[in-house]
Amino acid sequence: MNNMGIMLKGEWIGNYRQNFEEVIRIDQTGEDLIAIKVTGDEYVPAEEITWRANLRTGKGEGQVAEYEFRNPKFVPGELEVLDDSNIVFTWHGVGSVTYRRDD
Repeated sequence: MNNMGIMLKGEWIGNYRQNFEEVIRIDQTGEDLIAIKVTGDEYVPAEEITWRANLRTGKGEGQVAEYEFRNPKFVPGELEVLDDSNIVFTWHGVGSVTYRRDD
């Protein structure tokens, strides 16, 4: 799929491991995306970057941390655009989250 015509900017809802949903806000500058948590959790709180990626290549990195946002770091990751309303970000070695556009 050619992702260059897709605009992902806006709010998205992700289904996280513990069966709860979180809202992220994607900011898009050209082909560069930054996903910031609107609602956070015990590991990565609100207003922190959850992942960033290049729309053209899908290559990126996602933020992980220990409980209470201790020792945060970025690990390699990848963005997959399923269509203009559904995306998946995978933190390599950690897992993935599926997001849907928040209309």
